[in-house]
Amino acid sequence: MVYKTCNAETQNGTMNNIAEKRDFLRMAIDCQLSYSKKGEKQSLEGHVVNLSSKGILFTATEKFEVGDQLDIILTPANSPKAPMEASVVIVRASYNGAVYELACEITGNK
Repeated sequence: MVYKTCNAETQNGTMNNIAEKRDFLRMAIDCQLSYSKKGEKQSLEGHVVNLSSKGILFTATEKFEVGDQLDIILTPANSPKAPMEASVVIVRASYNGAVYELACEITGNK
């Protein structure tokens, strides 16, 4: 178990130091990704917000439901590393008025 310390603003505007309990730290990543619904050929484009060893958060313009399975390809810009290809399942989906935020669990690498 990893404990990450971060600052959080309370309702009265003060900053409190809190410990966030996670199995794996999230890394903020700014890059595009391609995704498609499992079994479909049409590839769509999204934007990665953060990544951990077991999950990914990205934005999309299309609506999906919790439980939907996707195939993703994440290609870091200006990197010699090979693209990351994985299967994911959506565990949280929300709409912020402009895009959908999809929190996904990585279920397998390709």
